[in-house]
Amino acid sequence: MITGLLFSIIAGIVIAVQSVFSARLGEQVGFYGANFLIHGTGFLLAMFLLLLFGKGELSMSSLKGLNPIYATAGFIGVVIIFSIAQGVSRLGATRGVLIIVITQIIFALVINTGGWFGEQQITITPAKGIGLLLMICGIIIYQLAS
Repeated sequence: MITGLLFSIIAGIVIAVQSVFSARLGEQVGFYGANFLIHGTGFLLAMFLLLLFGKGELSMSSLKGLNPIYATAGFIGVVIIFSIAQGVSRLGATRGVLIIVITQIIFALVINTGGWFGEQQITITPAKGIGLLLMICGIIIYQLAS
């Protein structure tokens, strides 16, 4: 649990920083150039880590039975980078990331309540519904206070 919490916090920090970097990079070199640099450097790091620590994780046998839709994650990454860069460029880092996070939470809830993509199915309790509404109200209040 602690490790998951730590990695989630790290992810939040890195996503916020990458959102700003993506926006600035896109403004400087354009969408396609930014995507190439972001995913190209990411590919190099992933390849290095795979070779260093992978221990045979990626093999033909590991790809057998893979649901083909999961292989589209790289394509989805291009949409993510474009959307983050455009949102942060137009709204600023705080507003853009707030909306991104709330949208992620809502859609993750939809995925979990539907049991999509092999996720454990959950039910929405009144407490979860109230918590979600409070987050959305917080964003509205934040937006109106600016």
